[in-house]
Amino acid sequence: MKCLDTTYFVDLIRKPSAIRDITMRLDEEDRCATTVFNVYEALFGSYAVDDEKGEKIREKISKAASRLEVLEFRYVDALKAAEIGGALLKKKKRVGADAITAAIAINNGCEAVVTRNKKHFGWIKDLTGLEVETY
Repeated sequence: MKCLDTTYFVDLIRKPSAIRDITMRLDEEDRCATTVFNVYEALFGSYAVDDEKGEKIREKISKAASRLEVLEFRYVDALKAAEIGGALLKKKKRVGADAITAAIAINNGCEAVVTRNKKHFGWIKDLTGLEVETY
């Protein structure tokens, strides 16, 4: 199973052509997921724009998320995220909330995270072995 990062949903709204190929490839695969945290991040900005535009964004993101398994953020994920984020911060590498996505993906047996964010997830891969599929 692969886990879609927030960048996927942002690109779904801002530049859908950037994710066309990866979407077609993922549709052919067995299972795809995202995290409840990524859904939150993707929807957050839709409430900061005017009502009509925000509603269209929310509909598009909700439709995409409904086709995925949405992985919860649990206590064990918080522990793993803190471990990842802290270990990288010790090396002067800040990954912020990407540690949460990675922790949830790892704890749910995901083989890779699909993202546009090569830098942060590259550091996470080096630390944890979680594969990163970029587009």
